[in-house]
Amino acid sequence: MDGAPLKDGFEVTKRTVRTCDGQQFAKQIATKKERIRKSEMFQELKASLEPWRAKIDKIRCLALGSFHDEFAAGYQFALLDEIREFLENSQQEQGTIKVKVSIFDPAFTSEDEKYISELGPEWSIDGETPWEVGSEQKNDDTGNILFFLPHAPLDLTEAVIISDQPRFWLANNIVQHTDRYTKQRLFEKYPVLSKLLNYVSSAKDEQVNNDNFTAKDGEFVQFVSRRNRRKAKQKRFQEPQIDYDAIPAYFKDFKIVCDFMNGKQLQGREWLNSFSDLAFQLIE
Repeated sequence: MDGAPLKDGFEVTKRTVRTCDGQQFAKQIATKKERIRKSEMFQELKASLEPWRAKIDKIRCLALGSFHDEFAAGYQFALLDEIREFLENSQQEQGTIKVKVSIFDPAFTSEDEKYISELGPEWSIDGETPWEVGSEQKNDDTGNILFFLPHAPLDLTEAVIISDQPRFWLANNIVQHTDRYTKQRLFEKYPVLSKLLNYVSSAKDEQVNNDNFTAKDGEFVQFVSRRNRRKAKQKRFQEPQIDYDAIPAYFKDFKIVCDFMNGKQLQGREWLNSFSDLAFQLIE
């Protein structure tokens, strides 16, 4: 067992978990997978993936950590395998197709590598994405790959988006993951991420503007609350204008498809902070 059960169904867990017994570890992963499979979070993720389920036949996973040594990484690996099974079941409806998984983290131990090597030929450990990616490739596989980067740092996130040009992006919610930066500072350090974030901000601003119009005598009249008028008067600092069009990029739009009820489905669960800030995002 992973820990001693508590009255509310949760359990006492440690940050790191060590086991030398391969069968025991496999049982631990199976238990984690079952918990994830029954969760609201996974039901929400499956529903979000459904429109593209038959298309995705590859998963590229980075920034996992050692799933033998780290509690969070153990649950992240379990989610990865549950996603693979969900996608593979869809592919099998069309034939005996196996979903390929390419995974890498410099933190992998010999135990991690041995476990992956025993999962079958569809699994591989690769420092670089082993498939053709990028819009310049005639046989573009990017649209068939789900990129899964739990808790990836911003510099890795930026680098992968530039090099691999992903479309399906299961990773940190870009809004929450960059909220410590001003728009100007984010643009200076991570210009591609700043451009992605601008699509989300622009869509939100448009929604706010639409909500601020009320119908009167058959015409739409803009409504601005007293609080917002007061805030506008008090505002002294205005961020410099950023030319997002000057940032070279392969994408033309970006949206957050699923944020798990603004993270509520991720919090207070037995996996603790394994999936904090996770979101399924679409880069188009």
